[in-house]
Amino acid sequence: MTARPASLRPSRRAVVITLHWLTAFLLLAMLKGGTGTPVVRWTFAAAAALWVVVALAKGLAGRPGPKLSGAARALYRPMHWGLYALLAAAAALNAAELAGLIAPGPAWISLLVLLSAGTLHGLFHFWRHTALRDNALRSILPKSLHHIL
Repeated sequence: MTARPASLRPSRRAVVITLHWLTAFLLLAMLKGGTGTPVVRWTFAAAAALWVVVALAKGLAGRPGPKLSGAARALYRPMHWGLYALLAAAAALNAAELAGLIAPGPAWISLLVLLSAGTLHGLFHFWRHTALRDNALRSILPKSLHHIL
C-alpha cells in the first residue's frame, strides 16, 4: 500500500477544524437531551482523544496574535492547554463510564464543565475578533465560511 501524495492528505488545519466542530456539536447533542446515545458518546470520546493526541504531538494550532497583550496574551497558551485537559478528561470519563469502569455521574459533570469552559473560550475569541479586530475567528472556521466574517 502506498502513501497518499501530500496534496491529497488533509492539512493539520483541516483536521483540527474538523475535530473542533465535531466535538462541539457532539457535546451539544449529548447535553440537549440530558444524555447521549452510546454511539454519540463513543464518537465524542474518540474524536476528543484524537484531537488531544494531535495537540500533544504537534502543539497548539493557534497563537495569541500581535494585538493581544497583557494578561490575556500571557494566559493564552495555559488556558488553551487547560481546555485540552478538560477535553481529555471528558473523553476519558465518558469512555470509562460507557465501558462500565466507573459509575454514572462524573462523565455527565465533565461534559457540563467542558461546555462552560468552551462557552468562555468562544466568547474570548469572539471578543478578540470584534474588539481587537484580529480575525481570530478565521483561524477556526472553515475557509468556506470566511466570507460571513
